[in-house]
Amino acid sequence: MGLITSTFRMMYLTAYQLTLETKIQWISSAKMELCASSDEILSLGNDLDPDNPAVKQLEARRDKLTALEKRLDIQMQEYQTRLQMVQKELESCKGAVSSAIDRSFSYQL
Repeated sequence: MGLITSTFRMMYLTAYQLTLETKIQWISSAKMELCASSDEILSLGNDLDPDNPAVKQLEARRDKLTALEKRLDIQMQEYQTRLQMVQKELESCKGAVSSAIDRSFSYQL
């Protein structure tokens, strides 16, 4: 790749890296909120009689929250894998830019 192409690729990869990092942060906060909600549901259920129909509803909601948390874990793993790939490609791209600069601006006297 040429210097300009590598520079544009590096800019694109940096922007994509920031996007992935932002998504990972969103997922982390969503998981924290889910854990808090799940804990709250669990504490509400402890105060009720186990035979109460409301306990069954609370357990169903807790199960849904757990399933959602698992999906968020899978999504986060996917984003983390993509982020690792982008970081490796970014390192490679930086090497290409450095090499192109060395070739373009070295003077041999």
